[in-house]
Amino acid sequence: MTAPVRYGQRVCGIAGIHSPSGEPSRELLAAMVAAQEHRGPDGEGRYHGSEIALGVRRLAIVDLEHGDQPLYDERRTVAVVFNGEIYNHAELRRWLEGRGHRIESGSDGAVLPHLYEELGEAFVERLNGIFAIALWDDERRVLHLARDQLGVKPLYWSRRGTRTTFASEIKALLLDPEVPRELDHGAVDEFLTLRFVPSPRTLLRAVRKVPPATLISIEEAGVRERRYWTPAMPAARRDTAVLEEEYADTFERAVVRQLMSDRPMGVMLSGGLDSAAVAAVMARHLPTVRAFTVGFEDGGDSNELAAAAATARLLGAAHESVVIGAREYLERLPESLLTLEEPVGTTSALAVRYVAALMRPHVPVALSGQGADEPLAGYGRHLGASLARRLRRLGPAPRITSRLATRVRGEQLRRGLGVLGARDDLDLLMRAYAVFGPGERRRLYSPEFAASLVGPGAAQAVEERRSEVAGLDPLSQMLYVDTRLSLPDELLMIADKMSMAESVELRVPFLDRELVTLVESMHPSQKLRGRTGKWIHKRALRRWLPPEIVERRKLGWETPLRSWLRAELRPLLEEVLLGEGELCRELFEPRELRTLIDAHASGAHDRSRELFCLLSLGLWHRGFAAAPATVA
Repeated sequence: MTAPVRYGQRVCGIAGIHSPSGEPSRELLAAMVAAQEHRGPDGEGRYHGSEIALGVRRLAIVDLEHGDQPLYDERRTVAVVFNGEIYNHAELRRWLEGRGHRIESGSDGAVLPHLYEELGEAFVERLNGIFAIALWDDERRVLHLARDQLGVKPLYWSRRGTRTTFASEIKALLLDPEVPRELDHGAVDEFLTLRFVPSPRTLLRAVRKVPPATLISIEEAGVRERRYWTPAMPAARRDTAVLEEEYADTFERAVVRQLMSDRPMGVMLSGGLDSAAVAAVMARHLPTVRAFTVGFEDGGDSNELAAAAATARLLGAAHESVVIGAREYLERLPESLLTLEEPVGTTSALAVRYVAALMRPHVPVALSGQGADEPLAGYGRHLGASLARRLRRLGPAPRITSRLATRVRGEQLRRGLGVLGARDDLDLLMRAYAVFGPGERRRLYSPEFAASLVGPGAAQAVEERRSEVAGLDPLSQMLYVDTRLSLPDELLMIADKMSMAESVELRVPFLDRELVTLVESMHPSQKLRGRTGKWIHKRALRRWLPPEIVERRKLGWETPLRSWLRAELRPLLEEVLLGEGELCRELFEPRELRTLIDAHASGAHDRSRELFCLLSLGLWHRGFAAAPATVA
């Protein structure tokens, strides 16, 4: 008898040990799973073999009674644990049952071991969803680790000799006494350049991230890694009316796919267009919509509460909000870096945690508007990339703009002029991304720290992605790199860790595989037209939203950090950057740190981006420098 098809399941934390030389420790696996209880408070499951141990923590959202893991094939030679959603599971189930498979569970993940039986390592290429998967093939004695196409779900791993551990969170890996906490100086340099550490590195030398769209196969003999998904490249301009209709239909399907849940759902609503678009489609398909927003005291024009409330009223959504003040931000900031497990340069990271906490009593799953700006040209730097190619032909322009960039006070204008003065496409990207430029890093780094750095640094990570689309225009190159670097390794990481800290599942319809494939096949002029970013996106959404929302200025939960770093946060800043025994004082020149703090405090320059990155790095190190609790 065919199992009834449910809409999905939700396991929010996975962990495991592969130990060919001896049976993995049951005690260690139990501790690794328990360390992720917040990711799945509704239950757990484990699998133990002669050289493999797999474990999960579950947050039950869909198929509440029949979503247990691990998942197996008919012969129980393939075992799977996974974190995420498989949105096309019903289609895959029909295909597999047509080929004679008996799938006992009705959950979405139940298709995974059977799909692997049919397709082998290529099984992951058929999935549309957000996921981190660990699959053990007992006959071939191989462990496969896979991450979704754009890295919505995190997956970390560490290998010492022939022994491998993996988990959804770093803290679980660090329970293993064989995983050291040695700092990776090269990753520190990458962080201060990009404000995140690009995959596969982390700030800990022994811990790696599975990159997005990657399958890693681990055997006693070694490790193989391959990218399994490459999107379509931009094509010729298409008829605007046809593309607008196709985009709207594809976006609506993406939202509807992600509405699968047996428990109440909500939307993380900002004052901007993207989350409003998600809420508008939800309102077309759900009887009620619950919306949740965060605002900041002293936020001024950047406070989104009023705009979000107006959007909720327009759509008939129930709306709740929370306001964060400087005192609350200061109290929760150190803890937030322990939650994230990686330092970040995004000041609004803590806002996600507050909204998730507001949601949790009412909705354990919510949709967000994240992921639209990177592929659709929603940032100011995208306009700079579009202009740079034309200005590059003028010859003297790079020298003129570079000189001007050193003289202006405004941080955004300074960075914009720097982008326009780029020598080539890689230089353009590095200028657009850099928090600390090359000269600033030379002044900041102590001689000992500078001497420890080898190789090209962050430029190599950027160039690896840029070179894949080197034949495209600068704008298309930037959109491609944005979507594969800063989006998964900063913004999506923040969304996952902060929401799961409150046991809330956060979904991202704009990163649906079908929708991203369509967007990345568009000509760049249909994303950025004149000074209007997300051009086709805005045209398509006018069918559901009025012009005042479609054209509303993007804010993105901006915090009043500029002023807080001059007042309420300054004592913590001084302590973390200049205190005895602190990482920043050890690696960087105290005189340069003092100059940055004083220049910002006086109002002479806005150094909030640089200072927040340094503060984030120092607070992260406080939580991860001490020896962890371990399990033998």
